[in-house]
Amino acid sequence: MARFEDRLFAELVEQHGALLAQPPAHAAAPPRPRLLRRRGPIAALGLAIAAAVAALVIGLSHNAGTSAYAVVTNPDGTVTVTIREIEGAAPANQRLAMLGVPVRVAPVTAGCPVTREQLPSVQLPPGQSAQIYRPEPGPAGFSVRIDPAAVPHGDTVLLTAREVRPGFVVLRELLIEGAAPACVAPVPGE
Repeated sequence: MARFEDRLFAELVEQHGALLAQPPAHAAAPPRPRLLRRRGPIAALGLAIAAAVAALVIGLSHNAGTSAYAVVTNPDGTVTVTIREIEGAAPANQRLAMLGVPVRVAPVTAGCPVTREQLPSVQLPPGQSAQIYRPEPGPAGFSVRIDPAAVPHGDTVLLTAREVRPGFVVLRELLIEGAAPACVAPVPGE
């Protein structure tokens, strides 16, 4: 192996000997040690400030309005809706409309002129409702997973949202004909 290395070195000196004999170009410039020593702490301080600002921005944007509701499109084409606060119904409906999904959330509120009995509910054969929607427990409470492709044309999956306690909303599913109301009156005893 030593012969190979010796031959390689000799070949390198033969081809590039003139360049190896010259001093490096950066050696001619005088070193600036004081400036180099000061850049390290300044750069570290700058990086620390940038990291703190980025963490603050990410933290604020992560919590901005997302805790009241969630509308998640799943890889299989289904949509999962979670409402944690009644205030999340309106933005959830905006998101569902933007996605073109025939699903709406109606808060259960006292004084609402629409009762459940007035809703034009669709009678489904046994088992078909499970193909359209199904409740799912999750880390943030209960959600409803809906398959928009299974919703009959012209119908809407109505999710009535009733706040049981702060941060905990119960969703009930109902398939109705046509458009959904903005709210639903509570059933006596709710």
